[in-house]
Amino acid sequence: MHLPWSSILTAVTLLAPSALCTTQKKNTTQYSIQELWNLERNFWDNFLYPANLEQTKAINSTLFAPDACRVDITRVFNGSTLNTEYLFGLFSDPTHLSLVGVPIDYSITQFTAAPNTNIAAATTVVTFNATSFNNLLLPVTIDTWIMWNAAGQISQYDATFRWFGFLVDTLIGALASQINGTTAEATAYLTQLLATQICATHDAYCTGGNKQYESADACYAFLTTGIRLGKDYELGRNTLLCREVHEHMVQYDPSMHCPHIGPTGGEYCVDDQSYAEKVLQRYFRESWVIPVPGVQGEGQEGDVWI
Repeated sequence: MHLPWSSILTAVTLLAPSALCTTQKKNTTQYSIQELWNLERNFWDNFLYPANLEQTKAINSTLFAPDACRVDITRVFNGSTLNTEYLFGLFSDPTHLSLVGVPIDYSITQFTAAPNTNIAAATTVVTFNATSFNNLLLPVTIDTWIMWNAAGQISQYDATFRWFGFLVDTLIGALASQINGTTAEATAYLTQLLATQICATHDAYCTGGNKQYESADACYAFLTTGIRLGKDYELGRNTLLCREVHEHMVQYDPSMHCPHIGPTGGEYCVDDQSYAEKVLQRYFRESWVIPVPGVQGEGQEGDVWI
């Protein structure tokens, strides 16, 4: 069955904001709750398609400082360029084969912040148009902790996709219905589709010193038989799903991203962490724990992430 990836044009532009918001310069990291709410909304407004496309074109989105960021199902991302590519570029092309497509709407269902701080925690249900799955509309729940600097830019964030395994199973079920096949047949078909797309991107952008495979056949063979498709938590491990994520970024910086879709996986699609190492990774520069007023260091002592 042929799925018309390149011919799917959706009306999602009608649902996105008409203009981009800008960061709020305050010259202090002591924000009111209303200001933190506005900053939260500003991020999600720009996350939607097609606003995210404009952020992607900027290369270094002004929404980000040189930050430290983590997404649970993938990995950590350092710097404004990488975060622009992954947060905005990954979901900005409705005609390109992808798992969840483009974000077209959102609803913040939980939000909490303390006055005179620069941290907010939120739960946001984002509606994605999965254009590669017959325009299936999917609600995706994303939990975030976000910290802003004095210029209103995100200095670090921590994001978790709730029920992502259920989401993947739903997509495979939808694909099974499209091809009138079983779950196993749909999984095999998805593997073939992803491998074909990744190899096409490799041939187009990974040339010269960035070449990862000797031929298109070698690329396809490795991606379909040399590695596993991957589980829902393995989008940052040595899997096909990890390479699907990074395939979207290759066009922006081949020298950076071609290794991620190649046999080595670069530094992103590799099995280099145990479960405990993943959980206990010391990554963030600043603690997410808001200090107790008048008590030096209270609440931050023993923070295993710092």
